[in-house]
Amino acid sequence: MLNIDEPANKQFPLALFRLGFRPFFLGASLFGLLSLLLWGALLSGQVPLTPHANPLWWHGHEMLFGFTGAVIAGFLLTAVQNWTGVPGIRGWPLLLLWCLWLAPRLLLLDAGIAPFTLVMLLDLAFFPVTALLLGLAVIRVKQWRNLVFVPLLLLLFGANLLSYLGLEQPGLAQKALQAAALLVILLVALLGGRVIPFFTERATGFNRKALTPLLEALSFASLPLMLISLFLPYPWLTQALALLAGVSLLLRWARWGWRASLKVPLLWSLHLSYLCIPIGLLIIGVSGQMMLGFHALTVGGMGGMILAMMARVSLGHSGRPLQIAWPMIPAFGLILLAAILRVTAAIVPQVSQILLMGAILCWLMAFATFVLLYAPILCRARLDGRPG
Repeated sequence: MLNIDEPANKQFPLALFRLGFRPFFLGASLFGLLSLLLWGALLSGQVPLTPHANPLWWHGHEMLFGFTGAVIAGFLLTAVQNWTGVPGIRGWPLLLLWCLWLAPRLLLLDAGIAPFTLVMLLDLAFFPVTALLLGLAVIRVKQWRNLVFVPLLLLLFGANLLSYLGLEQPGLAQKALQAAALLVILLVALLGGRVIPFFTERATGFNRKALTPLLEALSFASLPLMLISLFLPYPWLTQALALLAGVSLLLRWARWGWRASLKVPLLWSLHLSYLCIPIGLLIIGVSGQMMLGFHALTVGGMGGMILAMMARVSLGHSGRPLQIAWPMIPAFGLILLAAILRVTAAIVPQVSQILLMGAILCWLMAFATFVLLYAPILCRARLDGRPG
């Protein structure tokens, strides 16, 4: 293992840019608040939003590639230091990468700020640059197992490119966003399968069950095949693969000790958020309603996992004990409630506007709680004086 410590006087003066999770978690949570505030205001007719392209595309694109993309980058660029022992990106390079993420978020808000081609090129550069930084660290120590995240980042770049190319073809743009969502779900399934059973075993003493090769194969074959099927003229195939993925991921999750997690908020928030993934896939598989299932996948699965992981990682990598402040407990519950309300809004059109606004409000309260509690942690040095 390489030595990743450095003298305190050589650290970057701004603690916010001393390791990847800091600026990207804070930036993502603030952007998650801003974008949902604007989306809610637009839906209620309060704000005339004029982003590049149409507002519906902007909302889906920015929540996937902007909000979620930042969290993925922050997590992977932090985790790779633990995996490899190679010092993570920090200081000016990290600040520049963060600006590369931030600039398109701001420029896409208003079509009059900058040329669309420039904004698109800036946005498209983010995932390849992140993949390069991640890949160099993994290759340096020949830790090939973790190289799997590099092609996933490049596939996200491809989905992002396709979403731009599909602006003149709404059907193609929608498929690109759905493909991006499934790529993120695949990433969450990979990482969740590593960390959730481990965290549960370490915190509760639960004896996790050994991996079942068939279950693992079904889980990680069905999701990519489902993604490919989105671009084929066979909706029944997508539905069947969603059903297979949902069942296999549900059986996989059931082996991780969810009952043992129910007394530990940092655990049940992970378990219940992950549960939204097989539920969303099963909704697609049983009903054939793609958007209905994707609301469960994105709001509950992605949003819940993001909030839970940011809360845990921010404590652990800032030298703090893994004990959350009590307001985060209702915040975890609010994200799950937001998912329920968003799915229900699509089922009950008579009250869909009220339910949709309720879902947005729950999301805003959850992430506002995170920002209020964690912004000071993310902007201050580690308690133990170590770098990062």
